[in-house]
Amino acid sequence: MTDQRRRPLPAPRNEVRGAAGVASEAVDIVSRPVEGTHLAISNAMFGALRRVGLGRASRPAQLLHDGISGGVYRAVRGIGHAAGQGVGLAAEVYRTASGRGDWTPITSRPGGAVLTGAVNGLVGDHMVALGNDLAVPMALYTSTVGDDPHGELSLDAIAETVADHPERDLSHVVLFVHGLGETEHAWRLAAEESAGEGYAERIASSVGAVPLLLRYNTGMRIAHNGAALSVLLAEVTERWPVPIERLDLVGHSMGGLVLRHACHAAVVAGEPWVHAVRRMVYLGSPHSGAPLAHRVDQLASRLARYANSRTWGEFLDRRSAGIRDLVAGVADTDVPLLATSTHHGVAACLTASEHHPLANILGDLLVPVDSARGALTDVETIPSSHHFHLLNDPRIHEHLLRWLSVDPDEAEFEDLPDDEAGPAALPASR
Repeated sequence: MTDQRRRPLPAPRNEVRGAAGVASEAVDIVSRPVEGTHLAISNAMFGALRRVGLGRASRPAQLLHDGISGGVYRAVRGIGHAAGQGVGLAAEVYRTASGRGDWTPITSRPGGAVLTGAVNGLVGDHMVALGNDLAVPMALYTSTVGDDPHGELSLDAIAETVADHPERDLSHVVLFVHGLGETEHAWRLAAEESAGEGYAERIASSVGAVPLLLRYNTGMRIAHNGAALSVLLAEVTERWPVPIERLDLVGHSMGGLVLRHACHAAVVAGEPWVHAVRRMVYLGSPHSGAPLAHRVDQLASRLARYANSRTWGEFLDRRSAGIRDLVAGVADTDVPLLATSTHHGVAACLTASEHHPLANILGDLLVPVDSARGALTDVETIPSSHHFHLLNDPRIHEHLLRWLSVDPDEAEFEDLPDDEAGPAALPASR
């Protein structure tokens, strides 16, 4: 791999400044629909006065009211932006004057990482455009080998760490990719129900593979994240202590779509890492789209049609590109399933049985059963469960072990011609 294709080193980050910037942007975003509603109510009241013959007398009062209220809202936004910039500057000055060097990142703590992941899911693309220091960079973590409590692990650090664990099969790597508004900490959800082990820990202890967990900005376009992940996996493959012979991919919700895009980008670019992919597992991934995202899209369009509600339509339109991409999901004709891998899925439904008449309508609250199945033929349905149970459900542990354990028939994947990894083929899943 050439140095030019490697990701640039991240610039120094001031996450205090980033947090202040997020707060000031929130003031700006929220104040606009509030101002619009205030103006709509005002117009309705003064309109009623005009209809009863008091229009001429009420005109000066309306002009005065609108001028004062508009000035107040502009002042609130201006103060918010000034305060955000001031806090960021003060934090930088304090850090320099105190000689403390780099801050302990907010995102290195589980609570800070979870909150930041949620904010990035909502407006992460805007944060990148504004250069906000809390915009989540794509990074790898491992929960079982060499955890770094202070931040992300560099690729070289991961390679060196896993090489010190002879009990691991270093040639077998399993990558876990979280969904919208989440981080790698999401895989630890409801750990008490799985004896403290998440999927990564169970795979490491039972299969002996090396688990890696991705953190990424879920507010960015899904295709963008997929392309970035393809480049990252090329770097991982190059720096790994031994040749990676098997790479399994597990995605929750949006994460499954990111994985599809990553494999497709690798096939198009001719990246060799994609030939090591053996299993792809999708946990509640909306292959055909998520109805809730579609409803929000429709609501925003309808609100934007009317003057009195336009600012609320604009408010909803501030949602991230990642959320918008969930409206349609992934088209099989544009981003087909990887031909050299088998594909497995898990769909959840709130009802006690997948055969209940409402099972597909309710789905897992966010994704219908049919959308989670997509074009897959090997799909397990988990009844009496919701979308976030899929992150750490004891029933899914057993399916993952079955899918990700070494298969005696693995040889069938070896020595496949390169043209069989082309983007057009749709294999039957086992």
